[in-house]
Amino acid sequence: MTNRVDELEGQVAELRAAVNGLTEELVETKARVRELEGEADAEPTEVEVEEAESSGTRTQTDDHVTVVEHENGDVDVAVASETADEPAEKPEADATEPEETTADDSDIETDDIIVA
Repeated sequence: MTNRVDELEGQVAELRAAVNGLTEELVETKARVRELEGEADAEPTEVEVEEAESSGTRTQTDDHVTVVEHENGDVDVAVASETADEPAEKPEADATEPEETTADDSDIETDDIIVA
């Protein structure tokens, strides 16, 4: 039984040493973070300097609108190029249709699906 107690006391001592070491590291890390935050607050970043030089009324929402407008412009260009291709495809579709219709063909209703 004495052996078991000695083992447990040894483990407790090791755990206390580990906790003390980690506590010291935590305190040092917090101090370093405070120093870095102080330096970061003292030195304006390039983004902050550019914002100060600009009109100063631009917000994050304005940036989002600019991005959306830019993306919409790309979509308009893509739609315009697809629309420009459509007239070239229609004569091909007309060329594949049969020229002669028989009495049987006129009675049948068909739905044409054109895939661009």
